[in-house]
Amino acid sequence: MASVGIVGIGSYVPPREMSNDDWAQIVETSDEWISTKTGMKKRRIADPDVSTSDLAVEACKIAIEDAGLKTSDIDLLILATSSPDVPMSSTAGIVQDKLGCTECAAFDINAVCAGWVHALDVGSRYAGTPGYENVLVVGSEVYSRILNWDDRTTCVLFGDGAGAAVISEVEDGRGVLGSWLMSDGSGSSVIEIPAGGVRTPIPSEGFVDGMQYFHMDGRAVWNFAIEAFPEAVRMVLEKVGRTLEEVDLIIPHQANINIIEAGMENLGLPMSKTFTNLHKYGNTAGASVPLALKEAIDEGVVGPGSLVITAAFGGGLAWGANAIVL
Repeated sequence: MASVGIVGIGSYVPPREMSNDDWAQIVETSDEWISTKTGMKKRRIADPDVSTSDLAVEACKIAIEDAGLKTSDIDLLILATSSPDVPMSSTAGIVQDKLGCTECAAFDINAVCAGWVHALDVGSRYAGTPGYENVLVVGSEVYSRILNWDDRTTCVLFGDGAGAAVISEVEDGRGVLGSWLMSDGSGSSVIEIPAGGVRTPIPSEGFVDGMQYFHMDGRAVWNFAIEAFPEAVRMVLEKVGRTLEEVDLIIPHQANINIIEAGMENLGLPMSKTFTNLHKYGNTAGASVPLALKEAIDEGVVGPGSLVITAAFGGGLAWGANAIVL
């Protein structure tokens, strides 16, 4: 099969910024508490008239331009999101229409915070095959709209944003070397929105106000993530026949600086081998990995020929990693 990889990358965050001090005016918290517990300082919040698809469109435009392509060149659009514009139809289809990719298939993937890592694997399997020369893989989230802003344990953690990459054929030795993905559905209730689906419609006999918002068991997530992150890195490297010593940079899901530090310690690697921007954007869920990858490239931390591992973990439970030579 042809080697395929990232030929264009883009990201977008809304202009409105909220600091820890801003959150302290809304719920009982403080800059010191948030910074110590998460490493977060700021996050971006979408305006009320801006949806997940709108952020995705902006990131996609930048990625397509970076690839030297036009929107009409895109053959497939895969959107990773757990905060869709509407429950039905596909938000990927809405993005396709707004972009003007008229000759293009489009579908959503929901693996929550691990969404883009899953989408990149799927997209790399399509790219370079007949009819799918250029595949657009985007992660976009507006979590500010699905949070309970009275719940101080969750509302301060998340921000809004989008990141996208164009996957096309590249020269041998470059590209997506492989991916490793895993799920554990027995932990599906650890991170969920309990109501709004067919199990508990809104309204229904079983519905209680508040169930329509994001819920998370923080301790269970910690216990899961500090093991899942390093496992995903090790497993993808084993799958593609590479070693930790060969890795130039690890781009982890930007969930919590303490989780990232614990994972890197587990791997026996210094923090200089990873890249974080959660202090600026908070946890942007399925958008966090491409957002961080774009910034790492822009800042010259990695470049052509670098071996990068993108790793993520989140609701589902779902986790995984991609091995990429830029």
